[in-house]
Amino acid sequence: MDKQLNKKARTIITTDGEVDDMNSFLRYLLYSNELDTEGIILTSSVYHYAGDAEKGIAPERWTGEKWIPHLISEYEKVYSNLKVHADGYPTPEYLRSIYHIGNIGFKGEYEQETDGSQFLENYLIKDKDDRPLYIQTWGGTNTTARALKSIEEKYSHNPEWLSIKKRIEEKVIIYIILDQDDTYNEYIAKNWRIKVINDKFNFWYFAYLWKLSDQHLTQRLRNTWQKKLVHNYGSFLKNYALIGDGRVIEGEDENEQRGIDLYLENNPEYQRFDFISEGDSPSFFYLLNNGLRNDSDPTFGGWGGRFVEKSPILYTNEAMDLNPYTKRYEATYTLTRWFDDIQDDFIARAAWSATDNFDKVAHYPIIELDSSLNLEVSAGEQVKYTAHAKDPNGRNLYYKWWVYDEASTYNESNYLNPKQEDIDGFLIGYSAEANSENYDKVRIEGEDQPTVSINIPNDISAGQTIHVILEVKNDGDNPLKTYRRIILTAKGD
Repeated sequence: MDKQLNKKARTIITTDGEVDDMNSFLRYLLYSNELDTEGIILTSSVYHYAGDAEKGIAPERWTGEKWIPHLISEYEKVYSNLKVHADGYPTPEYLRSIYHIGNIGFKGEYEQETDGSQFLENYLIKDKDDRPLYIQTWGGTNTTARALKSIEEKYSHNPEWLSIKKRIEEKVIIYIILDQDDTYNEYIAKNWRIKVINDKFNFWYFAYLWKLSDQHLTQRLRNTWQKKLVHNYGSFLKNYALIGDGRVIEGEDENEQRGIDLYLENNPEYQRFDFISEGDSPSFFYLLNNGLRNDSDPTFGGWGGRFVEKSPILYTNEAMDLNPYTKRYEATYTLTRWFDDIQDDFIARAAWSATDNFDKVAHYPIIELDSSLNLEVSAGEQVKYTAHAKDPNGRNLYYKWWVYDEASTYNESNYLNPKQEDIDGFLIGYSAEANSENYDKVRIEGEDQPTVSINIPNDISAGQTIHVILEVKNDGDNPLKTYRRIILTAKGD
């Protein structure tokens, strides 16, 4: 991934123990060189909790506390290979040292201080880093709520309380994958002005509802591609769970054991070795520094989807992109449009884990542009950019420039208000009929060449933006792609 644009994002992962969390965490380890992982905390959710014998609470689909250490041990076996291909991979010892058990007894339980909540509490109090801290929430927010409540209880009568609170509120960003308990609404939202990026439904399309996507978008989620991923790239990927792979997860309900033959019998729409789910991965896709710059503004869009600003501290994934297969604007397409790239990238990193031969596998093309990523332009102007790219392995490179119309403010008047749809009880998206009048008015000449000419429309208004995406991809087995996002802003009078 590209290091030229931004510093690494830093993050703390909070997660429950469903199979999709396990798959997401496995992939996260392959990308862990791209982020500064400050903590890993096991939590509960409405779906998974350990129970509390003293209170008479039985466990619910509890898969235990050992699956994260197990995957770290599996990562340890391929760590030496991964280091050959990219700098920055954390040591297995470090990852073990930042793993903590949070509030796991019951859904939404945040009355007790736990090892995980105390770790997060102390981190937030002592934190001196100027960068934002993203708390990825793959399960419930209860351990985060407990940490914040402990800070409030211990410091609210301190003369420095307002400055402590303000510092945390300005630094922390909670990325929520579904509200999997009530603690955000019950405590955090009422007592803290912390920014939230809330993926309420798009994640389902990289999770258990992926078959609802148009089949053109899910070819790399189907069994032929998935088998290649798991069976051809060494020991680490063999831990990645697929439909009907024979895997049984201890503690999980039988009807959620998607690895057994009975699940295939009861769900004939699936094929053996189809994709199961990585519902939590969009939370760290959003943070990857791949050149799309989406982490600098949630409305830009990238691998984690595209969001709208509901308030200064709340972004939700109601933004819509035009799906060329359905001819509709769809919120889900802000995520699903990247599926091929996401999966191609995954299998290339899987190949890294399986070899210490740098020349044998692909690496990211390196790009330099001859002009700024942010440029002021005039109506009717023709803007030229040249990309100077090279490949670390000497592979051939291919260029693609395109306008991200939906992320641009120039074309935003073409979009209709979203229509909320509810399917099988899940809020899974917004969609609207396409209004394509005046669409694609920004013309690009040389879209498959290193040098491109971008023709700025005559009717662009001052302050409106045009987002241009450059993709540079190499060839050969398991190719990789590097992006650049150029933002052209119309000058004022």
